[in-house]
Formats: sequence, structure tokens, C-alpha cells
Amino acid sequence: MVTGVYESDMGLWAPDAAALYRYRRQIDADHVRIFANITPEFASPLGNRSVTQRAKSAVVSTLVDAILIAGPMAGEEPDYSLVVEAKEAVGDQAPVFLNTGAKVSNIAQYLQVADGVIVGSSLKVDGYTWNPVDPARVKAFMEEVKKVRSKE
Repeated sequence: MVTGVYESDMGLWAPDAAALYRYRRQIDADHVRIFANITPEFASPLGNRSVTQRAKSAVVSTLVDAILIAGPMAGEEPDYSLVVEAKEAVGDQAPVFLNTGAKVSNIAQYLQVADGVIVGSSLKVDGYTWNPVDPARVKAFMEEVKKVRSKE
């Protein structure tokens, strides 16, 4: 996160983009890309700035390399309209990724607008975050992604 202030299960989150970029420079990691979650799981934004406003701010003001849209918790998908809103806000200025909730059953829909996904829980044994990766789930997921990508 690089924009806004959030109330979360772990207290208030107040991201500091300037400190993030200073630290990246201190450790000689300017080549490391910054992916910014503007709808973080387990948290809600304080204030009334829209996803559009937060996405534009993250790209224009803090110069992030990608925007992440998450659902309310790990493994849960966000409202599809939030991914659409973020992508419309930033256009080609930055990729927009689905950050939680990618599943075989919904990946075709999300890849209509998202530039990519970060996927975890749905690829694990029984779909549980802390379980090991299930090769059969990975295969089924990637087969669906390939179908979607072949239509582009």
C-alpha cells in the first residue's frame, strides 16, 4: 500500500510511500518493482476516496509499477467492478492485477480486464492458504488461463 490510511484487523495502517522509496534506494534495489495494493485484504480505507482516486494517486503521485485489487481476505475475490474501475482509472499507465480470489471458476472473467493475477489459496490442497500447493489444482488453473489467453 502506498496511498491512504486503513483500519485493519491489525490496527491502523498508514503507508509511507516516501519511506518505501528511500529504503529501496538505500538497499540498492531501484530495479525492484513496487506493486501497490489499493484495496488490501483484512482492511478498509478510512475516508471516502474512490478506487479510481486511489489508483490514479498510486500511479501518478507515487509511481508504482502495478496496482493490486484484493478481496476482503486471502482467497476471497474482490467485487469485479473494482478491478474494472482501477483499470479504467490507470489505463495503460500501469498493469492492474487481481490480488486475491483467483480461481478456475472465475479467472476467465477477471482476465477480461486484469493484466494478471497473484494466486495462492486456490492452488493449495483443499484451497486452504497454509496447505502445500496441489499440482492438480495448478494444472487445472493454468489450463483455464491458457484457454483465455489463446482467445486474445
